[in-house]
Amino acid sequence: MRNRRRKNREGKGVAGRRIVLIASGGISVYKSAYLSRILTRRGASVRVIMTEAATRFVTPLTFKTLTGNPAAVSLFPQREDPTVIHIELAEWAERIVVAPATADFIGRIAAGMAGDLASAVICAARCPVMLAPAMNEGMWLNRATRRNLELLASDGCMIVQPGTGELACGDAGTGRMAEPEEIAEALERSFRGEGLLSGRRILVTAGRTEEMIDSVRYLTNRSSGRMGFAIARSAALMGARVTLVHGAVDIPLPETDRAVHAQSAMDMKKAVLELFRENDILIMTAAVSDYTPVSQGEGKIRRESERLKLELKKTDDILKLAGEMKGKDKITVGFALEESEDEKAAMKKLEEKNCDLLVMNLIGGQTGFSVPTNRISIFGSAGKVLSTPLISKEEAAGIILEQLAEKSPGE
Repeated sequence: MRNRRRKNREGKGVAGRRIVLIASGGISVYKSAYLSRILTRRGASVRVIMTEAATRFVTPLTFKTLTGNPAAVSLFPQREDPTVIHIELAEWAERIVVAPATADFIGRIAAGMAGDLASAVICAARCPVMLAPAMNEGMWLNRATRRNLELLASDGCMIVQPGTGELACGDAGTGRMAEPEEIAEALERSFRGEGLLSGRRILVTAGRTEEMIDSVRYLTNRSSGRMGFAIARSAALMGARVTLVHGAVDIPLPETDRAVHAQSAMDMKKAVLELFRENDILIMTAAVSDYTPVSQGEGKIRRESERLKLELKKTDDILKLAGEMKGKDKITVGFALEESEDEKAAMKKLEEKNCDLLVMNLIGGQTGFSVPTNRISIFGSAGKVLSTPLISKEEAAGIILEQLAEKSPGE
């Protein structure tokens, strides 16, 4: 069974697949030409849409030469074929990849605008959409850009994070489009994942818990829900039936089969242990409070004493409890947030909690809480399975689920 799953996973990648490549107006559009060549060489059928601004950098003839198909620019082309072009392209595509995805184009599709061919195709599409942002670092860090990307990710778009280095404006920083090979690999991985988890029932926890001190104050942490939501979205794309248990989060909820809110560690424990009975796999990404107040003050604690003593007690270890009840037919995956990678500590935690896999991520920098990227190491019963460089949480989710798809309970 395991070898058969591995064979299906490797599959044909993009060979024989239908891909619409949208090139919006940035200097990185020259990389899009190379991307179209890579995908075509790997056997994909590629049709290119260019925004008007993109044609200022590269001509439509370039893409026609590389793909064998004319590049489309206008929403109202002059042709005898009566087909509505944006509907025809949207229905034809198995994947849409936007590379480069400029700040302007990201903003327009986040708002649901459809005033040109490229945005109209995305608005009409039912297939997965992948974005490869490219812009100046100031635009990349702009709050509106971050908000738009978060919204698109919650809508199911896959994001290939930009790299850091010299930018077209002469500055150095984050915002340069991912290399064409990286984008092609992300596309291939998305196709390999199709159906990998069909028939599996997956319970995902995400976000942070809140432990009430009084009626207005609580103990919590900075978990945003990004990693858990990325896993929930990716699992659904891979064919799984997904149940999400979430605490407080900073971003919109993904579309899942069922979503349950749990405010405190106690609430999350009750929800997880009850729902795990009807699911095959538990992926515990939520940042659950380790301690909770022994007692909750009535009303609001007044600012009267110079010092306030707060007595805390340990919360129950939900992952460990799930590991004790899972039996031989279920799988549990834990997450550990550490200051540095410690393989011995990871293996000890995996054994103590009876996990099948443990995902370790690090605190600080561009990893951990409240950021869209992560750097993970995955551990199994035989030790470290793999480590990744800094990647988007969507990419990390795909890698985790691919590893999970190869596991059988008890392995």
